[in-house]
Amino acid sequence: MYVSINKLTNKMIGSQGAMEIHRGGGETHPDTKTDDVAYATQNLEILRQNAINQGYLEKDIEVKFVTPEEYEALMKASKPVPTSEELSEQAIKAKMAEISDRELRVKAIAEIEAENVAEK
Repeated sequence: MYVSINKLTNKMIGSQGAMEIHRGGGETHPDTKTDDVAYATQNLEILRQNAINQGYLEKDIEVKFVTPEEYEALMKASKPVPTSEELSEQAIKAKMAEISDRELRVKAIAEIEAENVAEK
């Protein structure tokens, strides 16, 4: 897997899947006439250019080949951290759902009790 990383934050900017890994790190091209190193270099350069097009400075970009394990670690590290507003909003929504459920349960119990009293 090829990745571009923001050197300042160590978070992934972009990635590109590799088909088949070769000894030097990178990938082999399905066409045996194509030089694998040139192919890998081209893919890394595409990631670098994509990051630049997104507004990153070239000096702040690192492009490289990573193993699946390294890629997973980068994915975890690159997840956005929720803001305090987002966390507060999530807590409010959870509390509202809890209250709503409780109110529904209380209402259902009251209806059942009322039916039982009416039957007697």
